[in-house]
Amino acid sequence: MAFQAMDAAIEGFRIAREKPKAMLIWAAASLGISLVSSIGMVAMFGGTLNEFMDMSRTPSNDPAEVMAMLGQVGLLYAFLLPLALLVFAIFTAAVYRSVLRPAESAFGYLRLGMTELRLAVVLLLLFLLGIAASIAVTLVLGVVGALVGVGMDAGGAGGIGAGIAFAVLIILIYIGMIFAALVFWTKFSFAGPMTFNDGRIRIFESWSATKGHFWPLLGCYVVAGVLGIVVGLLGGVIAMAVMLGFGGAEGGSFLAMLESMEADYTSVATFLSPAMIANLVINALISALTYAIFLAPPAVAYRDIVVRRSGADISA
Repeated sequence: MAFQAMDAAIEGFRIAREKPKAMLIWAAASLGISLVSSIGMVAMFGGTLNEFMDMSRTPSNDPAEVMAMLGQVGLLYAFLLPLALLVFAIFTAAVYRSVLRPAESAFGYLRLGMTELRLAVVLLLLFLLGIAASIAVTLVLGVVGALVGVGMDAGGAGGIGAGIAFAVLIILIYIGMIFAALVFWTKFSFAGPMTFNDGRIRIFESWSATKGHFWPLLGCYVVAGVLGIVVGLLGGVIAMAVMLGFGGAEGGSFLAMLESMEADYTSVATFLSPAMIANLVINALISALTYAIFLAPPAVAYRDIVVRRSGADISA
């Protein structure tokens, strides 16, 4: 079967429709992970989080106090980021498995092994490579913008026309940065599926594997991204409405709603309020769907462009 960009873009919804058991397992696993990580976070950093929230509402003018708080928040991120990376790799592998190895459906395609660890390494490397690339692109476009500005000054350009020209230049630079990011993530979009399928870390091989398919892939990922964002926003609205109902905010005002949704990190009991539990449940359900929406398209594209072209048999 040839690669069909729009079919790949909505693959996440097909997974949700055809594999509801897997989706429920993903949601349950996401909820369990959220509960365990939240309990650990509150137990270890509850006081720090409450202080940080207080400081965000009434900023401190004491540099020493701010630095001390940033140090404590840094410890929190040192706890959360590796966990988040591993969890994302686990769900990424599950989505890839549902597309590339559909027969391995036990436990909702969820596993924890070398495959997931390799994907975690690939995700980390792509993140670091993306940062390096964004810095390089920003520097190049910044230099170009500076040279154009110098040229305008040397040519005696001024007034409203020069201001408009400079504004257009800034807009073009931002467009160039966005396009560069899209090129980067599109060309490296097969790194994860290739690493999963080959059992070896693959990153730069993705660049050549996507050759000749850039525009269909870009269109596929943009459509999937928009759909995923819409689903996420709808889920957020639902979560806010449910939390408002549990919070019992007086008069239903927006300010009261926000106050009722604020987490209390004083203890595990105060954190796991009915409103927070409802929020975690809804977020788990939405996360399961958005994982499929965002992660399935690259796996489908890799399957149809690379795997099936090589003659491998993937049974549905």
